[in-house]
Amino acid sequence: MPRKFYISTLCFTRTYDYSVVYPGPNLNMIVGANGTGKSSIVCAICLGLAGKTAILGRGDKVGLYVKRGCPKGFIEIELYKKSGNVVINREIHVENNQTLWMLNGRHCNQKTVEEEVKALRIQVSNLCQFLPQEKVGEFAKMSKIELLEATEKSVGPPEMYQYHCELKDFRNKERQLEVKINFLEKAKQRNERNKHDVNRYYEKKRHMDVIELLEKKKPWVEYETTLKEHASVKKEREDAKNQLIALKQAQAPMLNKIQEIDNRLKPTETVAIKEASLKCKQKQDQLDRKHKEIDDIKQTLRLKQMEEEDHQKRISNTRRTIEDLKAELAKVGDQPDVTPRINVVNIELRRIQEERAKIEGDKGDLRREKDNLFRKLNDMNNMMNAKEEKLRGRHRDTYTALQWLRKNRHLFEGNVHEPMMLVINVKDHRFAKYVENHISFHDLRAFVFQRKDDMEKFMTEVRDKMNLKVNSISAPEESCSKRPPSRNIESLRRFGFFTYLREMFDAPDEVMSYLCHQYKVHDVPVGKEQTKAMIKTVIEEPYLRVFYTTDERYTVKRSFYSNKISTSNSAVHASQYLTITVDAEEKGQQEQKMKLQQIDEQMKALQKEAAVLDRRDNELLAEKKHLCELKGKKRQLEQKISTKQDSLRQMEQSAIDLTKIEEDTNVKIAAVNSQKVAIVSALMAQMKVWIKNLLMSAMIAVQILRLLEQRRNQLKEQCTNLMKTAKLKCSCFLLKAFSKLPDTLDEIEAMLNEERSRAECFTSLSETVVDEYNRREQEIKHLEKELEAKTNALNTYRQNITEAKERWLNPLKQLVEQINDKFSDFFRSMQCAGEVDLHSENEDEYDKYGIRIRVKFHSSTQLHELTAYHQSGGERSVSTMLYLMALQELNRCPFRVVDEINQGMDPINERRVFDIVVRTACKQTVSQYFFITPKLLQNLQYAEEMTILCVHNGAYMLPPNQWDEKAFIKRYTKRKSRQGSGGQK
Repeated sequence: MPRKFYISTLCFTRTYDYSVVYPGPNLNMIVGANGTGKSSIVCAICLGLAGKTAILGRGDKVGLYVKRGCPKGFIEIELYKKSGNVVINREIHVENNQTLWMLNGRHCNQKTVEEEVKALRIQVSNLCQFLPQEKVGEFAKMSKIELLEATEKSVGPPEMYQYHCELKDFRNKERQLEVKINFLEKAKQRNERNKHDVNRYYEKKRHMDVIELLEKKKPWVEYETTLKEHASVKKEREDAKNQLIALKQAQAPMLNKIQEIDNRLKPTETVAIKEASLKCKQKQDQLDRKHKEIDDIKQTLRLKQMEEEDHQKRISNTRRTIEDLKAELAKVGDQPDVTPRINVVNIELRRIQEERAKIEGDKGDLRREKDNLFRKLNDMNNMMNAKEEKLRGRHRDTYTALQWLRKNRHLFEGNVHEPMMLVINVKDHRFAKYVENHISFHDLRAFVFQRKDDMEKFMTEVRDKMNLKVNSISAPEESCSKRPPSRNIESLRRFGFFTYLREMFDAPDEVMSYLCHQYKVHDVPVGKEQTKAMIKTVIEEPYLRVFYTTDERYTVKRSFYSNKISTSNSAVHASQYLTITVDAEEKGQQEQKMKLQQIDEQMKALQKEAAVLDRRDNELLAEKKHLCELKGKKRQLEQKISTKQDSLRQMEQSAIDLTKIEEDTNVKIAAVNSQKVAIVSALMAQMKVWIKNLLMSAMIAVQILRLLEQRRNQLKEQCTNLMKTAKLKCSCFLLKAFSKLPDTLDEIEAMLNEERSRAECFTSLSETVVDEYNRREQEIKHLEKELEAKTNALNTYRQNITEAKERWLNPLKQLVEQINDKFSDFFRSMQCAGEVDLHSENEDEYDKYGIRIRVKFHSSTQLHELTAYHQSGGERSVSTMLYLMALQELNRCPFRVVDEINQGMDPINERRVFDIVVRTACKQTVSQYFFITPKLLQNLQYAEEMTILCVHNGAYMLPPNQWDEKAFIKRYTKRKSRQGSGGQK
C-alpha cells in the first residue's frame, strides 16, 4: 500500500503552491471546508497515476489542473511495493498540455507508467476503486453489467475478467453462427419458393429454343424448295434448247428465206414481239399478285384459327377456375354466419377494455396514495429528525436519555412522552415564538409521565445510574387539557386578541394538561398590532394576567390591598426549537392510513384481475381474427367468382365464328382463282400472239430460251440469297437439331404457331429470377462450407468452454456471495435491508450477466433495485458507500478513494455509515482507504488506526510552523466545558 503522496504545485482549485501529504496505511479521513483543496489531493492521485482527465469530470485538458498563473505543475507519488517502493513524477506544462514522466528517477513515457500502475492492480478508471466527487452520482447509474465488470476488475482474481471476456467472445461467435444459419435457412426457403418459377422459366426457354431453331430452319427449307424449282426450270431450258436445235436442223433450208423475210419485217416484228412480250409480262405479274393474295388470305385464316384455339383454352381454364372457387365457397358456405358472433366478441372486448381502464385507474390511485403517504411520513420524520438534532446540540444528556427511552419503553406502565419540544407541534410557524417564550427551556426538554412511579423509575435509570442531567415532570392526575378559558375569545376581539395560546399548538393530552395547569396556556390570549396600539386600555381590563401582542409579552399584577396595577413587558424572541411544525393529528391519521400491506394486497388483487382480463382479451382477439378471416374469405371467394364469371361472359361474347370465316375465306380464294383463270386466259392469248409472231421464225425458240435463262438466273440469285440467309442463321452444329424438325414450310409454320402459343402461356417470368436463384445457390454452397468450418471450430472450442465457464462462474458466485454477506450485514446494522446478487436472464448469455443491488430503507416497503431515480440522493449515497465497504475486505486493490459521498445523507445514516467505514477500513487485513468529506458530525467514534488529514487554506491562515497544538486543545476543552455548564439548569 502507498506510504507517501508528494504533491507539488498542482491544484485546479488554485489552492496550493506546495503541499506534501503523508497518508496512513488504513483509513485516511481528509477533512476540510469547501474550496480548501481536498479534491485537489484526489486529482493529484488520479493524474499522478496516469489517469485520464475524464475520470475527474472537472476539465478535459491536463493543464487546467495547474494552479492559475503558474506555467507548470508537479506531482510526485510514492507507492509501496515489497521489492522496493515506486516513485512516479509528473511535470505538467500549461502552455501545450504536455507531460514529462519519471519513474524511480528515470525519464520514461506514459505507457511505462500505465504498465507499472496496472501491475500494482490500481484502476483509477474503476468507480469501485476510485470514486471522485463528480462521479458519485454515476455509480447508481451504472448498469448491472457495468457494475459486474467493475467489480471483477476491482476485487476479482486477474483471470476472472479475462475468462468473462472469452465467454462473451464465444457467445458472440455463436450468435454470428446462428445468424448465418438463419440466413442460410431463409435462403434455402426462398430458393425453394422460386424453384417453380425457375422451372417454368426453363420450360418457356425450351419452347423459345425450338422457335429459334424453326426460324433458323425455315430459310433452309425455302432454299431447298427454290433449288428444286431451279432444277425444274433448268430441265425445261435444256429441253427447249434441244428442241431449238432440232428446229434449226429441220428448218435449215428455209432459214435463208426466213432471214430475208426477217430483214424486211424486222422493224415490224420487233415492235410486235415487244408489245406481246410486255403484255405477257404484265399478265404474269398480275398472276403473281393473285398468288400472293391467296397466300395472305390463307395466312389470315390460320391466324384466326390460332386465335380461336387460344381463346377456347382461356375459356376452358376460366370455367375450371370458377368451378374450383365455387367448390371452395361451398365448403366455406356450410359454416354459419359469423357476424353475430363478431358483434358479441366486440362487445366483450369493449367491456374488458373498460374494466381494464378502471383497474389501471384504481392501481394509479393506490400508487399515488401510497406515494403520498410515504412522502408525508418521510417529510414528518425528517422534521422530527431536525428537532432531535437541535435537542442533541443544545442538551446532549437529554438526547442520550431519549435514545435510552426508545429502547426501553416497555419498562413503563403508563404513557411516557418524549421531551416537550419534540411532541409540541405548532400549527403555524409564526406562532412558535409565543409558545417557546411562554414555556421555559427547562420544561421544553422535560419528559412527561402519566404515572409518578414511572417517572421515578426513569430518573433512577438515567439520572442515578447513567449520571445524566435530565428533567422530568408528572402530569396532573386530573386532566386539565380541556379546561375552558376565563373569558370567551369573542369578548376580547375588540382589543385585537384573536386566539388563546393553547389553540396555537397541539400536544398529547398529558403534556397539554400540564401546560394548562402550570402555564395557563388556555387562558393566555394573543393579540395583533391593534392590541399594542391600545395597550393602556387593555391593561386596565380585568382578568387579564398575561397576554401577548405582536412582538411583546405583558404581565399584569394587581395589588391585593390597593388594587393598583403594575405591568412588566419583555420582547418576544424568535423561536429556536418549535419553528418546525408537524401536524400531530395529521400524523396520527396518516399512521392509521398507512396500511401498506392492505394496499399491496389490493394491488396484487388488481394485478390478478388485470392478468385474467389480459388472457381473456387475447383469447377474444384471436377468436375475432379467426372469425374475420372466415367472413373475409367468403367475401373474397364470392368477389373472385363474380370477376371470373364476368371475364367468362366477355370471352364467350367475343368468340368468333370460325366456320363462317373459313367459308368467307373459301369464297375469297374462289374469287381470286376466277380472277387468276381470266388472267391465265389472257396470258395464253397473249402467248399465242407472241408465239404466232415467232412461229414462222427460229427466233421464237431463242426468245423462249432467253426467258428460261432469265428465270433460271433469277432462281439462282434467289437461291444464293437464301443460302446466305440460311448460313447467317444457322451453324453446322444446328444441322443435327434440324433433322428432328419438319421438312416442309407448312409443317414448320404450324409447329412455330404451336410453340409460340405454348411460350405465351408462361407469363410474368423474368431472367432476374433465375439469376437470383443461381446466385443464391452459390451463396448457399459457400455458406454451407463456411458454416461447416466454423461449426467444427466452435465444437472444438465448446469442449473447452464448459471448463472456462466453471473457472469463471463458480468463483464469481462465491465472490458475489461474499459481497452480499458483508453488504447485508452493513444494512442490518442500520435497521435497513439490502442484498447483492448475480443476475442473469439466460445462463448462456455471458454478456447479460450483472450485479444487482437491491435495498430497503423503510420497514413498510419492499426491496427495490438501486437506480438513479427510485431512491433519494442520500439513500443512493448510503448504498454506494456500503457496497464499496463490502468490497473493502476482499482486498484486491491497494487503495480506494471516495470523495464527499456523505453529502445528502441524513445525520442518522451518516453516523451509521461512518461507524461502518471506521470498523471496516481500520482492519489490518484490508487495503488503504481515502475518505474525503467537508464536514463531520459531532461525537463520532474514531479508531487509533485512522489518520485525520485536516485541509485548511486561505489568505489569513496561520502558517503550520506557528501552530501550538497543546494551546489549541486546551482552549477547545475549556470552551466545551463552559458551554456544557451554561446550558444546564
